[in-house]
Amino acid sequence: MRHYDEGEGRHGRMGMMGNYRAHSRGFGLRYWILSIVGKEPSTGSMIMDKVERMSMGHWRPSPGQIYPLLEQMSEDGDLKVENRDGKKFYSVTDKGREFLEGSWFPWRTAGGLTGFNGLNEAVENMETIVEYVLDNREKIEADENLKGKISGIVERLKTIK
Repeated sequence: MRHYDEGEGRHGRMGMMGNYRAHSRGFGLRYWILSIVGKEPSTGSMIMDKVERMSMGHWRPSPGQIYPLLEQMSEDGDLKVENRDGKKFYSVTDKGREFLEGSWFPWRTAGGLTGFNGLNEAVENMETIVEYVLDNREKIEADENLKGKISGIVERLKTIK
């Protein structure tokens, strides 16, 4: 499986966003994976779970998206694989970290990946999270632990005058 034409290099003829085939075949997912395994070694299943959480439930990549890309990224030298208890744990290599840090990626500053860039961004992210929580009202109403956590957060926020 190749994500770019042979002889064109990793970013294709026209630069990273130009003719780069990975844009349609794992381009964004490659960055999610590198960001996740850069924090801690993870299995393919763990990566799928983390992407789903980081996207606040908006997207969960399929095994057909994750595992072939993990294999390709390992072959490309972006990831290293360690077998533990019959499971493959992936972690980022220096090459993969260099690719992540040196490339354009619109979500690199998203709170789930690298933290917030100031209070305005934090509040904007809170608005998004509140919408997600409200969309899942039924699940929360059935979970006393979650309701308690939310009440605690609301009380802490009320101290802002």
